[in-house]
Amino acid sequence: MKAKINDYPALGFNFKVTSTYSLGGNLITGLTKNILYGPDESFFQSVSGIKATAGESIVVNSGVNNRQYKLPTNTTYPDLKLIRGVAKKSSPLGKWCRASLIKDRSSYVVERRTVNIMLMDSNREDILMAWSFYDCYPKEFEVGAFNADKSELAIETLTLAYSHFSQEISGESNNIFNFLK
Repeated sequence: MKAKINDYPALGFNFKVTSTYSLGGNLITGLTKNILYGPDESFFQSVSGIKATAGESIVVNSGVNNRQYKLPTNTTYPDLKLIRGVAKKSSPLGKWCRASLIKDRSSYVVERRTVNIMLMDSNREDILMAWSFYDCYPKEFEVGAFNADKSELAIETLTLAYSHFSQEISGESNNIFNFLK
């Protein structure tokens, strides 16, 4: 039997990141902005924090000392970290993070977004998998250290908190790939 190209593990360096306005706060405003502006596309060197961990509660059986039961509790999510080289031209996602964290304003409003990470095939034509992170807000903006002894790129890291995420796999039913392209 001949193996298909989709049977091989996906390459982890072909991905893209988009963001849309979250519909959680004001549905009308979020929909209007998404229709007018569409998804913002940004490019990053690496992405980390795609993880979900189930908590557990240990229950000891009374009278039986050698047995315990582990029951699942709430699911927790780490922060999403997006890392890239500092560029003179900023992406809409970078502008949103800086505006939320370091822009001096008289009033402070947290504008949440939905961030989508799409793992692409080797030709960067088809989406193999996609993760959507909901209710994201900027938690940290960091520019890496500058060092005159080394010839390295200046790196910026955007750290986002999110409430939960979903995963879509190409070929499975109820996928959102046509919307994300």
